[in-house]
Amino acid sequence: MSDPSVDARHARTAAEPPGAPIDWRRLDAVVRPEEPQPEGWYAVALSEDVGPDRPYGCDFLGGRIVVYRRASAEPVVLTATCPHMGADLALGDVVDDEVRCAYHHFRFAADGACASIPSQGRIPPGARVHAYPASERFGLVWAYNGERPRFGPPEVRDYSEDDLEFHARRTNVFEIAPWLSIGNTFDFMHLRYVHGFEFDFDPREIRYLDDHRIELDLDFDSPATGRFQQRIRVSGTNVVSFSTVADTTTVGLFTSTPIGRTCQTYYVACVPKSEVASAEERRKQIAEQEALGDGLLADDARTLQGIRFRAGALVAEDQAMARYMEWVARFPRADPAAAYR
Repeated sequence: MSDPSVDARHARTAAEPPGAPIDWRRLDAVVRPEEPQPEGWYAVALSEDVGPDRPYGCDFLGGRIVVYRRASAEPVVLTATCPHMGADLALGDVVDDEVRCAYHHFRFAADGACASIPSQGRIPPGARVHAYPASERFGLVWAYNGERPRFGPPEVRDYSEDDLEFHARRTNVFEIAPWLSIGNTFDFMHLRYVHGFEFDFDPREIRYLDDHRIELDLDFDSPATGRFQQRIRVSGTNVVSFSTVADTTTVGLFTSTPIGRTCQTYYVACVPKSEVASAEERRKQIAEQEALGDGLLADDARTLQGIRFRAGALVAEDQAMARYMEWVARFPRADPAAAYR
């Protein structure tokens, strides 16, 4: 019998490199900041957090980052530890599209290179920070965990960002890896018996489109809300969006970002822009989508707080979840900023 402890199940052999896939049956959901995390786009700030003149600092993965805007409003995401004497760059200033350290006024450009120092002499070759690929959409600033993006920033089905009105906000903090909260999408036992949704669905209809996107369509019957369809897309191991089609259509996007040993979740409620619906009606629809998301999160939070997940005695109805865990276990992992913390 295998050792049931979390550490033993997760442990790698000496021959396994840190970013190598692991057996999905050994997956746990512990967030380990010292290990490479799945590649992908992670929300690091609300758009409103990042003003035009001041940098914004926050923890991300196993370190700290600084987020600021160029004059064009384009976001920049850099590791925040100044390589000179370790000051937090988020406490500095934005000067000519560069972030200037408050300690000795070393300045760093958007590519992470030190652009200037105030004293005479050459810039030290080690004077640079890591620049994450960055994007902004759906009211969130995203950073890509990897040297270069394997795929584009998150999108929703059926609509472009310009087609939608949206409101983004922080929600729960969980002590579990993002993939498990996203995995509720494939946990049909959870959907049926915890959320109370009635539906018929063949797991073979789940579409693994490529190495980073999964889609499925579910027709639900809920005692609370009646019949509706959800058109779902999972992007990477940490983002899920769903268009809820009923009398009206609303869109929700949920994502989770590792911060040390915990994860900060975000929820974006969206409605299609319409010349028919008034601004007040759209605000009401956004509030309804937020209420739907909050209701689902309330049920989920009861199980995800304090969980010690293991792929244990699975049953036939766990088929979709098992296939998803196989996919997660194969997902590429990276830690491009390890040398800059």
